Amino acid sequence: MSHKKRKTKSTIYLSFMIMMSVFLIAACSNVNAEDANREAIKKVLEHEFTGPDEKFMDIMWNPKYKTVVNNKEENKELDKLLEEKYGPYFTDSGLHSFISAFGGTSYQTFAYNADYKINLKDVTIEQNQENPSLYTFIAKVGYKKSGEEEQTANVEGKVSFSAKEEGKIGKFEYGNDDGLSDQLRE
Repeated sequence: MSHKKRKTKSTIYLSFMIMMSVFLIAACSNVNAEDANREAIKKVLEHEFTGPDEKFMDIMWNPKYKTVVNNKEENKELDKLLEEKYGPYFTDSGLHSFISAFGGTSYQTFAYNADYKINLKDVTIEQNQENPSLYTFIAKVGYKKSGEEEQTANVEGKVSFSAKEEGKIGKFEYGNDDGLSDQLRE
């Protein structure tokens, strides 16, 4: 085999190996981002559906943590706690929307007020094939009052991840909750 043919084969082989490496790295990066997104969704759901968190409820409802500034009630300790719990998973605007819509506390508050215990049993998370930044989830949530048998509900929702801040949730919405919020309010 001539030196020229050997050099051409080596160049083709090397080019092929470089292309395969690039594809492999790109595929692994996508899988790692997807895994991180799934983990973020799961962590938010764990915070939402494990409790009620007594410390959280105390900070939220205890008047000693509240002040009035410019005729508006503020709770710096609650803001700090919400930022610690949910901040790592959300964009700033996503966190603000989430807290405004759900308070980051709706299910916790309902459970606390009606003396229920809630816990996240399982989560199924699906990534949208047409829009990879969009995920849907079904969270299986256990709920129970003292002395009663535990029941479960499936809570559905959608999560959109930010295009600008990788791994950060831009929008988190609940859909059908299988009557869980109604049950917890009774």
